[in-house]
Amino acid sequence: QRKSSEPTLEPVVGLGSQIRLLPYIDDRNVFLDVTDRNAPSLIRSAIQRARLNLTESPEEAAKERLLTSILEREDLCSTALHPDVAFPHPRDPERCPLGADQIVIVRSSQPVDFREIHGYQPRIAFVLLARTVSLQLVWEARLSHLLHREDFVQRLLSAGSPRELLEAFAPEDKISNVDTIRA
Repeated sequence: QRKSSEPTLEPVVGLGSQIRLLPYIDDRNVFLDVTDRNAPSLIRSAIQRARLNLTESPEEAAKERLLTSILEREDLCSTALHPDVAFPHPRDPERCPLGADQIVIVRSSQPVDFREIHGYQPRIAFVLLARTVSLQLVWEARLSHLLHREDFVQRLLSAGSPRELLEAFAPEDKISNVDTIRA
C-alpha cells in the first residue's frame, strides 16, 4: 500500500502499441513459404540465409554461435506463444555477435513443430535478434499487441511477397510502399 505522501505510479500505457518494428526488418530477411517442418530446422535455415550485421568473423562461425544460443533458448521452453506465431530469440542476447538489432521473419508453407505444450504449430516465426533483453521484451510486447489486431495474422499468412507481408505492420491509411512504411 502507498502512503498519501508517495507519488502515484507512472501508468504503463500501451507499450506494445508505441514501438515500431519495421526499422529492424530488412525485406531481404523475410522468407516466405519455406518447407521446414520443425523449429530447429526452420531457425537454422533462417539464420544461414539471413543478411546479418555481425561483430565476429568468419561469418559462418558467428552465425553458428548465434544459432546455438537460439536453439538453447528454444530447448528451455518453446517460443511458440500463439497458435500461428513463434518468437525464437537467443538465450543470452548480450553475448551474441550481433552488430545491429534485427528481426528475421520466416513463414512456413505448413505448420512447424515447436514442441509447444498446448500443441501450437505456428507457421510464422519472428526471429528476434536484439542485442539486449530489454529491447527483445519490447519487441515481444509490440508483436503481442499486433496479434490482437483482427486481421494481422491472416495478412501475414496470405501475403504474396515480403513487401506485402511488411505492409501488415502499417496502419491501413499509411500503406503506399515499403520506403514509406519504414519512415
